[in-house]
Amino acid sequence: MNPTDRSQMLRMLVEARDQLVDATAGVSDEQAKMRPAPDRWSILECVEHVGRAENGMFGMLTTQMVPSSVAGDRSREEFLIRGAVDRNQRVAAPDRAHPVGRFATLAEALDDFREKHRRTVAYIEECAEDLRSCSMQHPVVGPCTGQEFLILMALHPARHAKQIREVRANLGLP
Repeated sequence: MNPTDRSQMLRMLVEARDQLVDATAGVSDEQAKMRPAPDRWSILECVEHVGRAENGMFGMLTTQMVPSSVAGDRSREEFLIRGAVDRNQRVAAPDRAHPVGRFATLAEALDDFREKHRRTVAYIEECAEDLRSCSMQHPVVGPCTGQEFLILMALHPARHAKQIREVRANLGLP
């Protein structure tokens, strides 16, 4: 990973993490468990999902990448950066990333996410591979380069920060 890509990726990771944490600020544990509709996730479920997804995607990134003879298309990377947080398109999470009620409090779910996120940041800080020369299967978008996969992974918490803000608005929470 070249220094420019590393810097961009670390910035996206930190900004998305901060957006998720900020979106939950001031939410009580009781409020975090409230669902805006029976078929919609609560704030606590959103945070649990982000932690589960971060863990699963990290495992995929570190074990399923294979060398590719086709170079990545940087215009697709830009498209993914713009579209990853677009909430106009609903995306069904894979079953393995669905929340399962593992946490009693929002703080526990946030701590779990932060722990998994720190591992991702550490990986990027040390990554020596050219992720554009690797490919893998993303559970939602299908075949992609390692760089594209990492973009989606980095911005995933920002997408759910928007969802949490939507939940707050639907529940009438400040």
